[in-house]
Amino acid sequence: MKQQLVTACLSVTLALFSFRQSHSADSDTPFSAGTSKVDITPTAENAVDLFGQPLRLRDPLFARVLVLNDEKVSIAIVSADLIVFASQKVIAEAKAKWGVDHVILSATHTHAGMNPRGMLIKPPAAPDWTRSGKAPAESVDWPGLSADPWYAETESKVVAAIGKAMQNRFAARIVAGKGPFESAYMAHNRRLVRDGRVSALWENPDRRPTQPIDPTVGVIRVDDLSGKPRAFAVHYACHPVALMGAGVVSRDFPGTMVDYLEQELGDDCLGMFLQGAQGDLDPYDLHNLRGENRFNIARQSGISLAKGALRVAEELKGSGQSPKLQVRESLLTLPNRNGNKKTDVGLLTVLIGRDLALVAIPGEPFVQHQLDLTEKSPIANTFILGLAYHGQGTPFVVYIPTVQAVREGGYGATECSFLAPDAGAKMVAEGLIAIQQLTNSKGPVR
Repeated sequence: MKQQLVTACLSVTLALFSFRQSHSADSDTPFSAGTSKVDITPTAENAVDLFGQPLRLRDPLFARVLVLNDEKVSIAIVSADLIVFASQKVIAEAKAKWGVDHVILSATHTHAGMNPRGMLIKPPAAPDWTRSGKAPAESVDWPGLSADPWYAETESKVVAAIGKAMQNRFAARIVAGKGPFESAYMAHNRRLVRDGRVSALWENPDRRPTQPIDPTVGVIRVDDLSGKPRAFAVHYACHPVALMGAGVVSRDFPGTMVDYLEQELGDDCLGMFLQGAQGDLDPYDLHNLRGENRFNIARQSGISLAKGALRVAEELKGSGQSPKLQVRESLLTLPNRNGNKKTDVGLLTVLIGRDLALVAIPGEPFVQHQLDLTEKSPIANTFILGLAYHGQGTPFVVYIPTVQAVREGGYGATECSFLAPDAGAKMVAEGLIAIQQLTNSKGPVR
Protein backbone atom coordinates (compact mmCIF):
# COMPACT_ATOMS: atom_id res chain seq x y z
CA MET A 1 0.00 0.00 0.00
CA LYS A 2 2.84 2.35 0.96
CA GLN A 3 4.63 1.54 -2.30
CA GLN A 4 1.44 2.27 -4.27
CA LEU A 5 1.06 5.62 -2.48
CA VAL A 6 4.65 6.56 -3.26
CA THR A 7 4.15 5.57 -6.90
CA ALA A 8 0.96 7.61 -7.10
CA CYS A 9 2.62 10.66 -5.57
CA LEU A 10 5.56 10.29 -7.95
CA SER A 11 3.17 10.12 -10.89
CA VAL A 12 1.37 13.29 -9.78
CA THR A 13 4.71 15.06 -9.28
CA LEU A 14 5.91 14.06 -12.74
CA ALA A 15 2.60 15.17 -14.27
CA LEU A 16 2.81 18.56 -12.56
CA PHE A 17 6.44 18.92 -13.67
CA SER A 18 5.47 18.05 -17.23
CA PHE A 19 2.58 20.56 -17.16
CA ARG A 20 4.85 23.29 -15.79
CA GLN A 21 7.47 22.58 -18.43
CA SER A 22 4.88 22.73 -21.18
CA HIS A 23 3.23 25.83 -19.74
CA SER A 24 6.58 27.52 -19.32
CA ALA A 25 7.54 26.74 -22.92
CA ASP A 26 4.29 28.29 -24.19
CA SER A 27 4.67 31.34 -21.95
CA ASP A 28 8.26 31.92 -23.04
CA THR A 29 7.44 31.69 -26.75
CA PRO A 30 8.02 35.22 -28.06
CA PHE A 31 5.18 35.14 -30.60
CA SER A 32 1.52 34.62 -29.73
CA ALA A 33 -1.85 35.03 -31.40
CA GLY A 34 -5.47 35.25 -30.35
CA THR A 35 -8.78 35.10 -32.21
CA SER A 36 -12.42 35.95 -31.65
CA LYS A 37 -15.55 36.85 -33.56
CA VAL A 38 -18.74 38.64 -32.63
CA ASP A 39 -22.18 38.87 -34.24
CA ILE A 40 -22.96 42.44 -35.38
CA THR A 41 -26.16 41.74 -37.33
CA PRO A 42 -28.77 44.51 -37.09
CA THR A 43 -32.19 43.51 -35.80
CA ALA A 44 -34.89 42.91 -38.39
CA GLU A 45 -36.73 46.10 -37.50
CA ASN A 46 -33.55 48.17 -37.88
CA ALA A 47 -32.35 46.70 -41.17
CA VAL A 48 -33.39 49.25 -43.77
CA ASP A 49 -31.72 50.71 -46.84
CA LEU A 50 -31.02 54.37 -47.63
CA PHE A 51 -34.62 54.93 -48.60
CA GLY A 52 -36.07 53.33 -45.49
CA GLN A 53 -37.08 50.11 -47.24
CA PRO A 54 -36.85 47.00 -45.03
CA LEU A 55 -34.23 44.33 -45.68
CA ARG A 56 -34.49 40.61 -45.03
CA LEU A 57 -31.79 39.04 -42.86
CA ARG A 58 -30.29 36.50 -45.23
CA ASP A 59 -27.24 35.61 -43.12
CA PRO A 60 -25.57 37.10 -40.05
CA LEU A 61 -22.82 39.72 -40.07
CA PHE A 62 -19.68 39.29 -37.96
CA ALA A 63 -16.58 41.15 -36.89
CA ARG A 64 -13.57 38.83 -36.80
CA VAL A 65 -10.44 39.61 -34.81
CA LEU A 66 -6.88 38.33 -35.13
CA VAL A 67 -4.38 39.56 -32.54
CA LEU A 68 -0.64 39.11 -33.10
CA ASN A 69 1.88 39.75 -30.34
CA ASP A 70 5.65 39.42 -30.03
CA GLU A 71 7.78 40.40 -27.03
CA LYS A 72 7.31 44.11 -27.61
CA VAL A 73 4.57 44.85 -30.14
CA SER A 74 0.91 43.87 -30.42
CA ILE A 75 -1.53 44.45 -33.25
CA ALA A 76 -5.24 43.65 -33.64
CA ILE A 77 -6.63 43.15 -37.15
CA VAL A 78 -10.42 43.38 -37.43
CA SER A 79 -12.38 42.27 -40.49
CA ALA A 80 -16.03 43.38 -40.35
CA ASP A 81 -18.84 42.28 -42.66
CA LEU A 82 -19.66 45.88 -43.55
CA ILE A 83 -19.14 48.12 -46.53
CA VAL A 84 -16.78 50.27 -44.45
CA PHE A 85 -15.94 50.43 -40.75
CA ALA A 86 -13.84 53.17 -39.17
CA SER A 87 -14.07 54.14 -35.51
CA GLN A 88 -11.56 56.14 -33.56
CA LYS A 89 -13.51 55.19 -30.42
CA VAL A 90 -12.89 51.47 -30.99
CA ILE A 91 -9.19 52.02 -31.54
CA ALA A 92 -8.76 54.30 -28.52
CA GLU A 93 -10.68 51.98 -26.18
CA ALA A 94 -8.90 48.86 -27.42
CA LYS A 95 -5.56 50.50 -26.68
CA ALA A 96 -6.67 51.80 -23.27
CA LYS A 97 -8.53 48.69 -22.06
CA TRP A 98 -6.48 45.89 -23.57
CA GLY A 99 -3.05 47.38 -24.12
CA VAL A 100 -3.03 46.82 -27.87
CA ASP A 101 -0.37 48.91 -29.57
CA HIS A 102 -1.99 49.06 -33.02
CA VAL A 103 -5.47 48.36 -34.38
CA ILE A 104 -6.50 47.93 -38.02
CA LEU A 105 -10.23 48.18 -38.68
CA SER A 106 -10.96 46.71 -42.10
CA ALA A 107 -14.17 45.85 -43.90
CA THR A 108 -14.99 43.04 -46.29
CA HIS A 109 -16.93 45.71 -48.23
CA THR A 110 -20.07 43.61 -48.68
CA HIS A 111 -22.67 45.85 -50.26
CA ALA A 112 -25.42 43.87 -48.54
CA GLY A 113 -24.04 44.68 -45.07
CA MET A 114 -26.41 47.30 -43.75
CA ASN A 115 -26.35 49.91 -41.05
CA PRO A 116 -29.93 50.66 -39.93
CA ARG A 117 -29.37 54.30 -41.00
CA GLY A 118 -27.88 53.40 -44.36
CA MET A 119 -24.33 54.45 -43.53
CA LEU A 120 -22.96 51.23 -44.96
CA ILE A 121 -24.04 52.06 -48.47
CA LYS A 122 -22.53 55.55 -48.34
CA PRO A 123 -20.75 57.49 -45.60
CA PRO A 124 -23.05 60.19 -44.14
CA ALA A 125 -21.09 62.94 -45.87
CA ALA A 126 -21.09 61.21 -49.25
CA PRO A 127 -23.69 63.40 -51.00
CA ASP A 128 -21.57 66.45 -50.10
CA TRP A 129 -18.18 65.35 -51.35
CA THR A 130 -17.80 62.10 -53.28
CA ARG A 131 -19.13 63.56 -56.50
CA SER A 132 -18.29 67.22 -55.95
CA GLY A 133 -14.64 66.53 -55.22
CA LYS A 134 -14.76 68.33 -51.87
CA ALA A 135 -12.89 66.83 -48.94
CA PRO A 136 -14.77 65.15 -46.10
CA ALA A 137 -15.06 66.72 -42.68
CA GLU A 138 -11.85 67.23 -40.72
CA SER A 139 -13.11 64.98 -37.91
CA VAL A 140 -11.85 61.41 -38.04
CA ASP A 141 -15.25 60.14 -36.87
CA TRP A 142 -18.29 60.52 -39.07
CA PRO A 143 -20.78 62.79 -37.34
CA GLY A 144 -23.74 61.23 -35.63
CA LEU A 145 -22.69 57.59 -35.98
CA SER A 146 -22.04 57.01 -32.28
CA ALA A 147 -25.56 58.27 -31.60
CA ASP A 148 -26.97 55.47 -33.73
CA PRO A 149 -27.85 52.60 -31.35
CA TRP A 150 -26.76 49.82 -33.69
CA TYR A 151 -23.48 51.49 -34.55
CA ALA A 152 -22.69 52.29 -30.92
CA GLU A 153 -23.46 48.69 -29.95
CA THR A 154 -21.24 47.45 -32.78
CA GLU A 155 -18.37 49.60 -31.53
CA SER A 156 -18.73 48.14 -28.03
CA LYS A 157 -18.90 44.61 -29.39
CA VAL A 158 -15.73 45.04 -31.43
CA VAL A 159 -13.85 46.46 -28.44
CA ALA A 160 -14.95 43.46 -26.37
CA ALA A 161 -13.97 41.06 -29.17
CA ILE A 162 -10.48 42.56 -29.29
CA GLY A 163 -10.24 42.05 -25.55
CA LYS A 164 -11.35 38.43 -25.85
CA ALA A 165 -8.72 37.77 -28.51
CA MET A 166 -6.04 39.36 -26.31
CA GLN A 167 -7.08 37.25 -23.33
CA ASN A 168 -7.17 34.02 -25.33
CA ARG A 169 -3.70 34.27 -26.85
CA PHE A 170 -1.70 31.12 -27.48
CA ALA A 171 1.89 30.43 -28.51
CA ALA A 172 1.86 30.51 -32.29
CA ARG A 173 3.67 30.32 -35.56
CA ILE A 174 2.71 32.03 -38.79
CA VAL A 175 3.25 31.26 -42.46
CA ALA A 176 2.21 33.22 -45.54
CA GLY A 177 2.16 32.75 -49.28
CA LYS A 178 0.32 33.53 -52.48
CA GLY A 179 -0.46 31.75 -55.69
CA PRO A 180 -2.48 31.90 -58.93
CA PHE A 181 -6.25 32.02 -58.71
CA GLU A 182 -8.55 31.60 -61.67
CA SER A 183 -12.25 31.26 -61.13
CA ALA A 184 -15.45 31.15 -63.16
CA TYR A 185 -16.90 33.71 -60.75
CA MET A 186 -14.40 36.56 -60.34
CA ALA A 187 -12.82 38.96 -60.98
CA HIS A 188 -12.83 41.35 -63.93
CA ASN A 189 -11.92 45.01 -64.31
CA ARG A 190 -15.12 46.98 -64.60
CA ARG A 191 -13.52 49.88 -66.49
CA LEU A 192 -13.77 49.20 -70.21
CA VAL A 193 -11.43 51.56 -72.04
CA ARG A 194 -11.78 51.88 -75.81
CA ASP A 195 -10.05 54.56 -77.88
CA GLY A 196 -9.34 56.49 -74.70
CA ARG A 197 -12.99 56.49 -73.62
CA VAL A 198 -14.33 54.68 -70.56
CA SER A 199 -17.58 52.82 -70.08
CA ALA A 200 -18.67 50.84 -67.03
CA LEU A 201 -18.49 47.06 -67.41
CA TRP A 202 -20.57 46.31 -64.33
CA GLU A 203 -20.99 42.68 -65.30
CA ASN A 204 -19.08 40.34 -67.56
CA PRO A 205 -21.20 37.26 -68.25
CA ASP A 206 -19.10 36.31 -71.29
CA ARG A 207 -15.92 36.30 -69.17
CA ARG A 208 -14.08 38.52 -71.64
CA PRO A 209 -10.46 39.22 -70.62
CA THR A 210 -9.96 42.58 -68.92
CA GLN A 211 -6.95 44.44 -67.57
CA PRO A 212 -5.58 45.11 -65.11
CA ILE A 213 -6.51 42.43 -62.59
CA ASP A 214 -4.53 40.61 -59.92
CA PRO A 215 -4.96 36.88 -60.64
CA THR A 216 -3.51 35.82 -57.29
CA VAL A 217 -4.82 34.95 -53.85
CA GLY A 218 -2.84 35.51 -50.66
CA VAL A 219 -2.89 33.31 -47.57
CA ILE A 220 -1.86 33.96 -43.97
CA ARG A 221 -2.10 30.91 -41.69
CA VAL A 222 -1.56 30.99 -37.94
CA ASP A 223 -0.87 27.65 -36.22
CA ASP A 224 -0.49 26.70 -32.59
CA LEU A 225 2.65 24.87 -31.53
CA SER A 226 1.04 21.50 -32.25
CA GLY A 227 0.69 22.54 -35.89
CA LYS A 228 -3.08 22.97 -35.74
CA PRO A 229 -4.44 25.90 -37.82
CA ARG A 230 -6.03 28.50 -35.57
CA ALA A 231 -6.50 31.34 -38.04
CA PHE A 232 -6.65 31.35 -41.83
CA ALA A 233 -6.82 34.74 -43.55
CA VAL A 234 -7.39 35.11 -47.28
CA HIS A 235 -6.33 38.23 -49.18
CA TYR A 236 -8.10 38.93 -52.46
CA ALA A 237 -9.26 41.97 -54.42
CA CYS A 238 -12.88 42.07 -55.61
CA HIS A 239 -16.06 43.98 -54.81
CA PRO A 240 -18.65 41.83 -52.97
CA VAL A 241 -21.59 43.24 -54.92
CA ALA A 242 -23.45 40.17 -56.19
CA LEU A 243 -26.19 40.76 -53.61
CA MET A 244 -26.27 44.55 -53.83
CA GLY A 245 -29.86 45.66 -54.25
CA ALA A 246 -31.23 42.17 -53.54
CA GLY A 247 -33.13 43.46 -50.50
CA VAL A 248 -31.16 41.42 -47.98
CA VAL A 249 -28.55 41.69 -45.26
CA SER A 250 -25.74 39.31 -46.23
CA ARG A 251 -21.98 38.80 -46.09
CA ASP A 252 -21.94 37.98 -49.84
CA PHE A 253 -19.03 35.82 -51.05
CA PRO A 254 -16.64 36.64 -48.14
CA GLY A 255 -19.15 35.06 -45.76
CA THR A 256 -19.42 31.84 -47.70
CA MET A 257 -15.64 31.75 -48.00
CA VAL A 258 -14.97 31.93 -44.26
CA ASP A 259 -17.77 29.43 -43.54
CA TYR A 260 -16.20 26.94 -45.93
CA LEU A 261 -12.74 27.44 -44.45
CA GLU A 262 -13.99 26.88 -40.92
CA GLN A 263 -15.89 23.79 -42.05
CA GLU A 264 -12.73 22.35 -43.60
CA LEU A 265 -10.24 23.44 -40.93
CA GLY A 266 -12.36 22.96 -37.82
CA ASP A 267 -14.24 25.11 -35.33
CA ASP A 268 -11.02 26.16 -33.58
CA CYS A 269 -9.78 27.90 -36.73
CA LEU A 270 -10.99 31.43 -37.46
CA GLY A 271 -11.54 32.18 -41.14
CA MET A 272 -10.95 35.78 -42.21
CA PHE A 273 -11.30 37.76 -45.45
CA LEU A 274 -8.88 40.63 -46.05
CA GLN A 275 -10.00 42.91 -48.86
CA GLY A 276 -7.33 44.04 -51.29
CA ALA A 277 -7.14 46.88 -53.81
CA GLN A 278 -10.57 46.21 -55.28
CA GLY A 279 -11.46 49.71 -56.44
CA ASP A 280 -12.04 48.74 -60.07
CA LEU A 281 -12.71 44.98 -59.77
CA ASP A 282 -16.08 43.20 -59.78
CA PRO A 283 -17.33 39.60 -59.94
CA TYR A 284 -18.37 38.47 -63.39
CA ASP A 285 -22.09 38.23 -62.65
CA LEU A 286 -24.21 41.03 -61.25
CA HIS A 287 -27.33 42.54 -62.77
CA ASN A 288 -28.05 39.58 -65.01
CA LEU A 289 -28.73 37.39 -61.98
CA ARG A 290 -32.30 36.70 -60.96
CA GLY A 291 -34.02 35.02 -58.04
CA GLU A 292 -32.29 32.36 -56.01
CA ASN A 293 -29.58 31.99 -58.64
CA ARG A 294 -28.18 35.29 -57.39
CA PHE A 295 -27.54 33.76 -53.97
CA ASN A 296 -26.15 30.58 -55.51
CA ILE A 297 -23.62 32.59 -57.51
CA ALA A 298 -22.48 34.46 -54.39
CA ARG A 299 -22.19 31.16 -52.56
CA GLN A 300 -20.19 29.46 -55.30
CA SER A 301 -17.91 32.50 -55.58
CA GLY A 302 -16.98 32.19 -51.90
CA ILE A 303 -16.43 28.44 -52.08
CA SER A 304 -14.26 28.87 -55.18
CA LEU A 305 -12.10 31.45 -53.40
CA ALA A 306 -11.79 29.27 -50.29
CA LYS A 307 -10.69 26.26 -52.35
CA GLY A 308 -8.16 28.39 -54.20
CA ALA A 309 -6.71 29.63 -50.92
CA LEU A 310 -6.51 26.10 -49.50
CA ARG A 311 -4.61 24.97 -52.61
CA VAL A 312 -2.10 27.77 -52.05
CA ALA A 313 -1.77 26.77 -48.39
CA GLU A 314 -0.91 23.20 -49.38
CA GLU A 315 2.24 24.52 -51.05
CA LEU A 316 3.43 26.48 -48.01
CA LYS A 317 6.69 25.04 -46.74
CA GLY A 318 7.68 24.41 -43.14
CA SER A 319 5.71 24.83 -39.96
CA GLY A 320 5.84 28.60 -39.94
CA GLN A 321 7.88 30.95 -37.80
CA SER A 322 7.68 32.93 -34.58
CA PRO A 323 8.44 36.31 -36.15
CA LYS A 324 9.12 39.78 -34.90
CA LEU A 325 6.46 42.41 -35.53
CA GLN A 326 7.48 45.81 -36.83
CA VAL A 327 5.02 48.62 -37.45
CA ARG A 328 5.33 52.07 -38.95
CA GLU A 329 2.63 54.72 -39.04
CA SER A 330 2.60 57.28 -41.85
CA LEU A 331 0.46 60.39 -42.18
CA LEU A 332 0.42 61.89 -45.66
CA THR A 333 -1.03 65.34 -46.33
CA LEU A 334 -2.30 65.05 -49.89
CA PRO A 335 -3.78 67.75 -52.13
CA ASN A 336 -7.38 67.44 -53.21
CA ARG A 337 -8.15 67.45 -56.89
CA ASN A 338 -10.22 70.62 -56.80
CA GLY A 339 -9.40 73.76 -54.84
CA ASN A 340 -6.66 74.41 -52.34
CA LYS A 341 -7.71 72.00 -49.61
CA LYS A 342 -5.65 69.04 -48.47
CA THR A 343 -6.52 65.79 -46.75
CA ASP A 344 -4.57 63.83 -44.15
CA VAL A 345 -4.40 60.14 -45.07
CA GLY A 346 -2.98 57.62 -42.60
CA LEU A 347 -1.18 54.44 -43.65
CA LEU A 348 -0.08 51.62 -41.37
CA THR A 349 2.68 49.32 -42.60
CA VAL A 350 3.24 46.04 -40.77
CA LEU A 351 6.23 43.77 -41.30
CA ILE A 352 5.73 40.24 -39.95
CA GLY A 353 9.03 38.42 -40.01
CA ARG A 354 10.87 38.80 -43.30
CA ASP A 355 8.34 37.49 -45.79
CA LEU A 356 5.01 39.18 -44.98
CA ALA A 357 4.13 42.87 -45.22
CA LEU A 358 0.74 44.56 -44.90
CA VAL A 359 -0.02 48.13 -45.99
CA ALA A 360 -3.35 49.37 -44.61
CA ILE A 361 -5.04 52.14 -46.64
CA PRO A 362 -8.36 53.81 -45.66
CA GLY A 363 -9.95 53.76 -49.09
CA GLU A 364 -10.52 51.76 -52.24
CA PRO A 365 -7.30 51.65 -54.29
CA PHE A 366 -7.46 50.64 -57.92
CA VAL A 367 -5.79 47.28 -58.46
CA GLN A 368 -2.82 48.72 -60.37
CA HIS A 369 -1.60 50.13 -57.07
CA GLN A 370 -1.55 46.62 -55.64
CA LEU A 371 0.35 45.31 -58.66
CA ASP A 372 2.89 48.14 -58.40
CA LEU A 373 3.45 47.61 -54.69
CA THR A 374 3.86 43.87 -55.12
CA GLU A 375 6.33 44.27 -57.98
CA LYS A 376 8.55 46.78 -56.20
CA SER A 377 8.44 45.42 -52.64
CA PRO A 378 11.44 43.43 -51.33
CA ILE A 379 9.02 41.31 -49.27
CA ALA A 380 7.75 38.17 -51.01
CA ASN A 381 4.21 38.50 -49.69
CA THR A 382 3.16 42.14 -49.70
CA PHE A 383 -0.56 42.81 -49.42
CA ILE A 384 -2.52 46.05 -49.59
CA LEU A 385 -5.41 46.07 -47.12
CA GLY A 386 -8.09 48.27 -48.63
CA LEU A 387 -10.80 49.97 -46.58
CA ALA A 388 -8.50 49.73 -43.57
CA TYR A 389 -8.31 52.46 -40.91
CA HIS A 390 -5.85 52.63 -38.02
CA GLY A 391 -6.94 55.79 -36.25
CA GLN A 392 -4.94 58.52 -38.00
CA GLY A 393 -6.19 60.87 -40.69
CA THR A 394 -9.42 60.71 -42.64
CA PRO A 395 -11.37 57.48 -42.03
CA PHE A 396 -12.34 56.86 -45.66
CA VAL A 397 -11.13 58.53 -48.87
CA VAL A 398 -13.39 56.56 -51.24
CA TYR A 399 -11.77 55.53 -54.55
CA ILE A 400 -8.04 55.90 -55.12
CA PRO A 401 -7.54 55.76 -58.91
CA THR A 402 -4.33 55.88 -60.89
CA VAL A 403 -3.13 58.97 -62.74
CA GLN A 404 -4.01 57.28 -66.03
CA ALA A 405 -7.51 56.41 -64.82
CA VAL A 406 -8.16 60.02 -63.82
CA ARG A 407 -7.00 61.11 -67.26
CA GLU A 408 -9.42 58.62 -68.84
CA GLY A 409 -12.31 59.49 -66.51
CA GLY A 410 -15.25 57.32 -65.50
CA TYR A 411 -16.72 56.03 -62.28
CA GLY A 412 -14.23 55.75 -59.46
CA ALA A 413 -11.76 57.98 -61.29
CA THR A 414 -13.52 61.32 -61.79
CA GLU A 415 -16.68 60.32 -59.92
CA CYS A 416 -16.62 59.30 -56.23
CA SER A 417 -12.97 60.29 -55.83
CA PHE A 418 -11.53 63.58 -54.70
CA LEU A 419 -7.80 63.27 -54.02
CA ALA A 420 -5.21 64.52 -56.50
CA PRO A 421 -4.54 62.08 -59.37
CA ASP A 422 -1.13 61.04 -58.00
CA ALA A 423 -2.39 60.38 -54.45
CA GLY A 424 -2.43 56.62 -54.94
CA ALA A 425 1.09 56.59 -56.34
CA LYS A 426 2.25 58.56 -53.30
CA MET A 427 0.62 56.03 -50.98
CA VAL A 428 2.37 53.17 -52.75
CA ALA A 429 5.68 55.03 -52.56
CA GLU A 430 5.18 55.66 -48.83
CA GLY A 431 4.35 52.00 -48.26
CA LEU A 432 7.54 50.98 -50.06
CA ILE A 433 9.62 53.43 -48.02
CA ALA A 434 8.13 52.05 -44.82
CA ILE A 435 8.79 48.44 -45.88
CA GLN A 436 12.39 49.28 -46.78
CA GLN A 437 12.96 51.04 -43.46
CA LEU A 438 11.43 48.20 -41.47
CA THR A 439 13.39 45.61 -43.45
CA ASN A 440 16.66 47.39 -42.69
CA SER A 441 15.78 48.05 -39.07
CA LYS A 442 17.56 46.06 -36.38
CA GLY A 443 14.73 46.31 -33.88
CA PRO A 444 10.97 46.83 -33.54
CA VAL A 445 9.66 50.17 -34.76
CA ARG A 446 6.51 51.38 -33.06
